[in-house]
Amino acid sequence: MSMDLQDIYMQLVRLGIGCEAEASLPVSAPLSVEDWQALEELANEHGLLGVMLDGVEKLPRELRPEKKAIIQSIGQLIQSEQQYAVQEHAATEMALLLHQHGIRTYVLKGAVVAECYPRPEHRKSVDMDCFLMSEKDDSDVWEKANCLIERQGFEVRRDYYKNSTIVMPGLSVENHRYFTPFRGYRILNRLERFLQEEMHRSKSSIADSRFEGTWLYRPPVMVSALFLIEHAYSHFLHEGLTWRMVLDWQMYCRKHRQEIDWQELEARVDEFGFKKFYDSYSRLGRFLVGELTADGLQLTDRRMLSDIWAPLDVHETVTGLRGKLALAGNTWRARWKYRLFTDMTWLQALWIQAKGVALGKFKVESLQKGL
Repeated sequence: MSMDLQDIYMQLVRLGIGCEAEASLPVSAPLSVEDWQALEELANEHGLLGVMLDGVEKLPRELRPEKKAIIQSIGQLIQSEQQYAVQEHAATEMALLLHQHGIRTYVLKGAVVAECYPRPEHRKSVDMDCFLMSEKDDSDVWEKANCLIERQGFEVRRDYYKNSTIVMPGLSVENHRYFTPFRGYRILNRLERFLQEEMHRSKSSIADSRFEGTWLYRPPVMVSALFLIEHAYSHFLHEGLTWRMVLDWQMYCRKHRQEIDWQELEARVDEFGFKKFYDSYSRLGRFLVGELTADGLQLTDRRMLSDIWAPLDVHETVTGLRGKLALAGNTWRARWKYRLFTDMTWLQALWIQAKGVALGKFKVESLQKGL
């Protein structure tokens, strides 16, 4: 894709999230069918088709693409809106069921980020991540919830220590027992402990954090912030970032700017080894929304930027020996990322993975005692 089309894409995204004052008109004439198809492919890859179409809607009528050029995109968006409604209903029903059995459902990412967008239903969502807590005490209700949902006739897979996967009509749910893949890595172990302690400490003081009309809850702001950063960091190392992940952070920051303790967040980012990544990640977010020009980007930012524009390193999820070998191969290919954006080498990352495999021979309860 040409640099011109990349620039048009970014400016349409800015218009789509309401940054009219920060965006010039991205086009001086309607886009051709071929150019629009290229933009549509890019927006789909980065999960921002709905936001880009919101930007198109804000163009003067004489500069909008012809309807026949974007009719397929509009159809995709309508399907996405319908899927959003189905997911929202299924999540609400699941949270109600769990509430009736004394379990509180906290949303990780998902609706917590979507509500930061001008049109939440236009923020693409594939599944739902949640973290569960007992309403009455600090007992572990993860397996209790799995069993409750199974008794409703839904499939629950428990093939990963960090979370189970619940398959419901129209919705796949990652039910997190742990926030992070901490196994074998002492720094993530500390982050995991911090996030869980924050959840338990804040549980009694955030009764007003429930989504209106549901039994779905928002986590404490610091928990959501660090979870978003860790999630983006992990994706960057193993597959690559999308612009939606970058925009999610900017939109969350905009909505919660007054609530975030920025001094503590900066300290935690440094403590948990995310600083090199976070500095470029946040600057590229400001670049995306038009708060920073290309001249303000540093060399590491530009390296991350080129990786975002590159095709994602999407790979099939496999388990067993094949999965371990695939993970090692991904780590070797990402060795430049470890050098520039982490506090470890790729060889150290391989060692952490090997320790994680060794720890995997123990039961999850043994891991929990190590937190």
